[in-house]
Amino acid sequence: MFELFKEMHIIWVATLIVVIAIMLFSSGFVQAGNTYQYQKQQAIFTKAEINLLKVLEQVVINPNLAIYGKIRVADILKPAIQKNSNRKKWWSAFSKISQKHVDLVIVDKHDYSVVSVIELNDKSHNRKDRQDRDKFIRKAYASANIELVEIKATRHYFVSDLLGQFSETTQRKLQGNN
Repeated sequence: MFELFKEMHIIWVATLIVVIAIMLFSSGFVQAGNTYQYQKQQAIFTKAEINLLKVLEQVVINPNLAIYGKIRVADILKPAIQKNSNRKKWWSAFSKISQKHVDLVIVDKHDYSVVSVIELNDKSHNRKDRQDRDKFIRKAYASANIELVEIKATRHYFVSDLLGQFSETTQRKLQGNN
């Protein structure tokens, strides 16, 4: 009698496992052979960023310069404090920049040094959290002596208007007149 009960218990547990597995697979919660559920983005830039980039490419006529987008702030800046002198302060400073990105960066093709950083300010920059972020970013770039150009998002950009937003020194570099 005990053996029969034991066999029925095993059959019942096995049936339950099969039913649960079927439910999980049919619900899409688990997909065989496809552990990662991602889709391709349509483009790496928003329409506003594309509009700006197309005109910016006309502003930057110096063949020794390149424009890159979606660059992590921590790839442009680093904490001024030495990591081995105070790890806690270094990590605190690094964490403030490690997950932030800028829209566009102009670099020198020879050594890939940063010429200027460009931030496109759309309506989201009116939010308090974005204003706090923008204030921090301005101070961070200023402390590293890196030019930050903030451009208000609009439907149309003009070469002369964009060029005028850069410092005179940067304007000369962009135009190939260094």
